[in-house]
Amino acid sequence: MTRVLALLPARGGSKGILQKNIAPLLDQPLIAYSIKAARDSGVVDEIYVSSDDDQILSVAHYYNAERLKRDPNLARDETPTDPVIAEFIHRIKPAAKDIIVLLQPTSPLRTARHICEALAEFKDFPTCHSLISVYEISNKYMKAYVGGGEYLHPLAGEHTSYTRRQDLPSLYMPNGAIYIFKVEDFLREEKIPRDRTIPYLMSSYDSLDIDTPEDLEIAEQRLRERLEANGK
Repeated sequence: MTRVLALLPARGGSKGILQKNIAPLLDQPLIAYSIKAARDSGVVDEIYVSSDDDQILSVAHYYNAERLKRDPNLARDETPTDPVIAEFIHRIKPAAKDIIVLLQPTSPLRTARHICEALAEFKDFPTCHSLISVYEISNKYMKAYVGGGEYLHPLAGEHTSYTRRQDLPSLYMPNGAIYIFKVEDFLREEKIPRDRTIPYLMSSYDSLDIDTPEDLEIAEQRLRERLEANGK
């Protein structure tokens, strides 16, 4: 039977916000919103938090997530996510067909509904290798030029700079909220598959990624608005 495993990478070091992953947001630490969304989705079998930081792991335990003490060498500023996922797979040893749902703790507006819909979409496309959550951005950027040399160069090809915006394709920006892939597809190159990727579209409103204290203030306001809209 295929299992669905949620993985929340949450290292201790952060520059913009001290202990960002457990920074207070309304009445909960930031990471709690992602743990709760995964649990409330009803489609995740196990929830893991990977961290080098004991305080973060204690918070994860309080919210009933499994803890994975990360190798400190995989918790540096420059460490990409792929080796963190690889460490998780090699230690937990999930089956090849198991599905990993990667949830960045810095996306507190991503809900259980988003996770349910994204996983359903992933399962509906058996030929895809991965799913990423995105939001739509203006396609005007396809008309941009790249500088830095003697001459300007069209960013997306010479023809796009002179094409009407309404004739250009839509553009989507990854928001970091959800990545979904099978264990076997990750292990092929020990990285999140970059081919056969399908999108899960979220609103720009829900795509807020916490990076600065100002982002936390925006998230607080949006969460209050959500609570008011739900009559809570």
